[in-house]
Amino acid sequence: MASAVQSSTVSDTRVARFMAQVYLMMSIGLLVTALVSTWVTTNLQLLWRISTNPWIGFGLFILQIMIVVALSAKVMDISPGAAALLFLIYAALTGLTISSIFLIYSSQQIASVFWITAGTFFVTSIVGFVIKLDLAKAGGILFMLLCGWSLAWLFSLLFWPSSTFNWTLNFLGIALFVGLTAWDTAALKEMAKQLETHPARGGLMVLGALKLYLDFINLFLLLLRASSRNR
Repeated sequence: MASAVQSSTVSDTRVARFMAQVYLMMSIGLLVTALVSTWVTTNLQLLWRISTNPWIGFGLFILQIMIVVALSAKVMDISPGAAALLFLIYAALTGLTISSIFLIYSSQQIASVFWITAGTFFVTSIVGFVIKLDLAKAGGILFMLLCGWSLAWLFSLLFWPSSTFNWTLNFLGIALFVGLTAWDTAALKEMAKQLETHPARGGLMVLGALKLYLDFINLFLLLLRASSRNR
């Protein structure tokens, strides 16, 4: 009995350490994104080019996709340091990509929505950490919803950017990424229980940070857009 309790305590400690590392890495990524996007605003020429030149935006998008694919495919093979570097490069590129929000929204509005996003993310993560989910079933449903929403969102931006349909998708996207945050947190918790001393633990920790980072950024951008709905 004592041995089982001790083993459970050790397992819980490892899970807590793993999740703390994930959130720390995610927070560092958000800090890098914030610093880069803020720095871009000090160079109006660069900010204007990023915001108006579609080739720059497309190039940044392709680079980000390449990093996500490389990190996801090679996370079991590369060192934790290399994985962390790729993640931080991705975060910096995201800072360049979203810097145009400073041309659309005020600094006060951006800051307010950021803290609202942080609070929402924090509460949702706690829910995902505490409740028990059928990960396979919930993950499949969320993935299909994400694919459908992404396609609908893309077409709505191209053809009906200010329509009621587009705004409906905006609010549905907020609900979707809240759900993904809870699911990703629960999935990372279960993964941490199984990994323990796995040699790729460090790289998988970075990959987990990337997933939560993407949930946060998408939730932030959707909430930011929603905040201007009645303005």
